[in-house]
Amino acid sequence: MMKENAARQIGTTCPKTKWIPDAVRQRTHKPGIEIAEVTGPMNSIEGRRLLTVVDVENLTYSARELGFKVSYKMLADKLRQAARSCVLHAFFSRERGDERWGSYFAARGWIPHPNDIETVQTYQGKKRLANSDNMILFNAGLFISRSTADTIVLASGDGSMVCDIAKFLSELPKPREVVTMSLAGSTSWRLDAKKNQYISCNIELGKDCLHEYPRWR
Repeated sequence: MMKENAARQIGTTCPKTKWIPDAVRQRTHKPGIEIAEVTGPMNSIEGRRLLTVVDVENLTYSARELGFKVSYKMLADKLRQAARSCVLHAFFSRERGDERWGSYFAARGWIPHPNDIETVQTYQGKKRLANSDNMILFNAGLFISRSTADTIVLASGDGSMVCDIAKFLSELPKPREVVTMSLAGSTSWRLDAKKNQYISCNIELGKDCLHEYPRWR
């Protein structure tokens, strides 16, 4: 899922990198990576009609590498507080018939989109297919093209997938702002809004939407 790793980037339409003072940044368990205390900047989505697409595996594994786990309830609350309206889509893989993740997201205001994990036979032997990227690409395009949202939040640090969606959106008749949301140290450089013409702003997921795991020994 996380094909490229790099430090956080702040977009061209957002405040400069001083928007969160160094004093409130906290070092993580992963050497060399710091994570913001507060998710932001949020000015790019304030008062907007949002459609949010979350790549659950990307955010979950990115947070785990940093010693945290994502609170999707706090994230949903954060987005709703900032936006005029907000539709939340969560994409994730699951074992067939396992309803736990679906129930978890539904209870927190997300629309769950499970992708059943498959085991297939290849010339190299059995292969486990547990990646939701293709499902996200197809459904995100479908939902967004039918939506009245003016701003699309793509919550993933996956450069290839997010760039494909953002480029597709630029070709739709109705223009939409594209904002990314991801974690420090697990965000592709391709998503830097200062360099990517299809992305207007980058939001960093902060500790206010995370729970800390016990410290590694």
